[in-house]
Amino acid sequence: MDFTLNDEQQLLKDSVDRFIEKEYDFESRRRLVAGTGLSEAHWALFAEMGWLMAGLPEDHGGIGGGIMENAIICEAFGKGLVLEPFLPIAVLAAQVLIAANGRHAHELLPKLAAGDARPVLAHAEADAFGELAWVETRAERRGSCWAINGRKMLVAGAPFASHFLVSARVSGLPGDEEGLCLFVLSPAAQGIKRTDVRLSDNSWASELVLTDVTVEADALMGREGEAFPILAQAYAHATIGLAAEAVGAMERLLWITRDYLNTRVQFGKPIGNFQALQHRMADMLIEVEMSRSQLFRAMAHLSAVSSERDQAISSLKVQIGRSAKFVGGNAIQLHGGIGITEEYSVGHYFKRLTMIDNAFGTVGVHLDRMAKLKRAA
Repeated sequence: MDFTLNDEQQLLKDSVDRFIEKEYDFESRRRLVAGTGLSEAHWALFAEMGWLMAGLPEDHGGIGGGIMENAIICEAFGKGLVLEPFLPIAVLAAQVLIAANGRHAHELLPKLAAGDARPVLAHAEADAFGELAWVETRAERRGSCWAINGRKMLVAGAPFASHFLVSARVSGLPGDEEGLCLFVLSPAAQGIKRTDVRLSDNSWASELVLTDVTVEADALMGREGEAFPILAQAYAHATIGLAAEAVGAMERLLWITRDYLNTRVQFGKPIGNFQALQHRMADMLIEVEMSRSQLFRAMAHLSAVSSERDQAISSLKVQIGRSAKFVGGNAIQLHGGIGITEEYSVGHYFKRLTMIDNAFGTVGVHLDRMAKLKRAA
């Protein structure tokens, strides 16, 4: 797989980088944090610039791009600590719709690309601990309809959603890959209780409690009981996007720290001249580049058989988790007390990297997954 950007991808990268530089400086972000965390003007711009459709196939209203285009955008958004839920909507939910195909995909994806719909996947549950097949939410047939009962945790982007894509079990036990379904629900549907929470990185998510939520039979996405491969493929895409965001955030942290060391004077000279701190910076750079290499490897394996894909994705998540902790922690240490203040950006990057480490399974979860895949090989 060639990771050299072609002309269109370079133009995409340049456009997102200009947006971050001109419209998403730290002070502008602080104003968004004080509000809802989502700028309607920004979201309209994402649609106008084609970023929401960058990873969508042409037959679904996109421009025929894929994971490379999404990774370019996510990396730039990581540098700017963008609050808008691009990843949950334009990557994770979009990939669920693409993999499921059918009527809902053809209806929602063009609207997503135009900025008129914001579907969000509601899948994670409290006892899952990163296990993708762990779904306790149940869907039962009642005449020609389905009744859904359960609870979904930390649904990123849910406060701004136009549709919920809800996973539910129609057969089997939590942890079984068979028996999972996906349903399209309206946020206004009777029986949905939504509790919004601001996370430590200032993004927003929700807890959804579903009590006898009744939907028509055509709310089902894909084949009954066969949603696991759809979820696995979508989460593989989203994990790569999340890792690209982490690489962008770590790279920005690295250069912010470099600039600080070159301006902070102690004992009559910039502290960046001290060899011990130079070694620390070199170690941080190595971690960033190791993460980038694992990102490329995962992208190259995205279309491989599921076992090879999952090994590459878990290896990426382990590397990102470890590198994020190292780079973020050292950036704060090298800045001293200012690194943890609310008024300075470094602590905010560390918070976002911590959220990324815990999203879609922790380092421990993915090490276990790699071991299981290795034993099964």
